[in-house]
Amino acid sequence: MQKFLITFLQIILFASLASADTLRLNSGESLEGKIRLMDEKTLYLESKLTSQELKIDRADLNLIEFDSSTRSFARRVGFGIFYRPNGNEENLSVKNWLSSDDSAELLVGYESGSRDTFGVELRYSKVFMVEGTNDLYYGAGLGIITKSSDRGTTLRFFSGNEFFPRGSPNLGISFELGVLSQKGVSSASQGFYNAFSARYYF
Repeated sequence: MQKFLITFLQIILFASLASADTLRLNSGESLEGKIRLMDEKTLYLESKLTSQELKIDRADLNLIEFDSSTRSFARRVGFGIFYRPNGNEENLSVKNWLSSDDSAELLVGYESGSRDTFGVELRYSKVFMVEGTNDLYYGAGLGIITKSSDRGTTLRFFSGNEFFPRGSPNLGISFELGVLSQKGVSSASQGFYNAFSARYYF
């Protein structure tokens, strides 16, 4: 589990560093980072090269290439895995983008053990903010769960962030927080959860 979390955090760090504006200088050099302040004479750049902001004269600039956040997965389908550590829940995920902001997702999970568990959940999510390579979203899901001969329902409300690394824009990596309620399977339970997921979109 720790190895999974370390890898996930490394991917998040890479995705956040990869999202950057590019400055082309008259000298032929290039600088990447986030433009924090800009006026007619000076530009301030937050760069991973130094902990302080770089001050650059506008006269030394040849070209500014702004980071583009325009992206649409409308009518595209992604396949991947959904993992909830605190419930040790692993599901196959099929996510279909209905529009650039709305998506429907099917989660299917099976676990064998002392009590075989099978679950199917249909989820809807909506992107409410796009920030560079990050989509902030919220949504809800409703599902059916079976443990041996017991059957019940699941209901969840969630919010999260899906990252699309610039080096692999078809790959989506999500971190999610939410509330999960299960009823009818042995005993009812309700509580907060966190989950990670990764999908590749075609």
